[in-house]
Amino acid sequence: MKNNRTTALLMLLVFLLVVAVVIIFLTGLDRNSRTDNPYENVTVTAAPDLPEESAEPTPPPTTAPTTAPQYYPPTTATPVQTAAPGSTGAPKSAATPAPTPSPTPVASLEDGGILPAQQLVPVVPGVNDNSGNDGDSPVTIPIGTVIGSGQFRSDTGTALNIHADWTASINDPQTANVTITVFADHYSLITTATPGALQVSVDGQYVSLGSPAIENDGTTGLAMTEINSHTFQVPLTGGDIRTVPVQVVWQYRGSYSGVELPTIECGGNITLTR
Repeated sequence: MKNNRTTALLMLLVFLLVVAVVIIFLTGLDRNSRTDNPYENVTVTAAPDLPEESAEPTPPPTTAPTTAPQYYPPTTATPVQTAAPGSTGAPKSAATPAPTPSPTPVASLEDGGILPAQQLVPVVPGVNDNSGNDGDSPVTIPIGTVIGSGQFRSDTGTALNIHADWTASINDPQTANVTITVFADHYSLITTATPGALQVSVDGQYVSLGSPAIENDGTTGLAMTEINSHTFQVPLTGGDIRTVPVQVVWQYRGSYSGVELPTIECGGNITLTR
């Protein structure tokens, strides 16, 4: 029995040794296969071409600082005068126009201010008209100068009326002439000449004038016929302002368009200034 056990143990040891030798042999083969070419299964990629290095290092890019937008006022170009066609020589530059001066405030006399020397002032006759008059003496106005005119009209309610045109002019240093001219406005009209049929009063002066014969059949439409005219002299000295009454009466003593018209009148006041 003991021999059998001993034999079994020896065979087991031999088997284990064989296994150990086989394992060692296989392990050695695996190491040799790994160390023969370590880069056999490695894929090598070519490195990219790099730019040639410069002698000086390239500074890093700089970013310009951002500044707020600035406003520049528009400039006006100075106009340049060009040479006229056909002329020779270089064009001459135009002269720069002179700036327009600002208006100077004008002081008021009412405020106690002083008027500038260049300011125009109203011309007052006899005061600053350079006539040599001191303002206390009457201003001389040429004889015949017209100082006023106007018209008065009647209203009879018919197509027959009168109107009086007046004109005032200088007569002499003490008086003025006031001329009154009376007209009849009508369509068809037939009258006879009548002495003293027209009475005219100016500033209390009274005259009686005749009226002419009138014959008009009305075919020409509204007509105007002069009846008479007279010139009155009224007092008017230098510096005077006068109200002069005027009254005109035409003794018609008839009818027109079925309306009785014994008289036709017109008048009013006129203002005369010297």
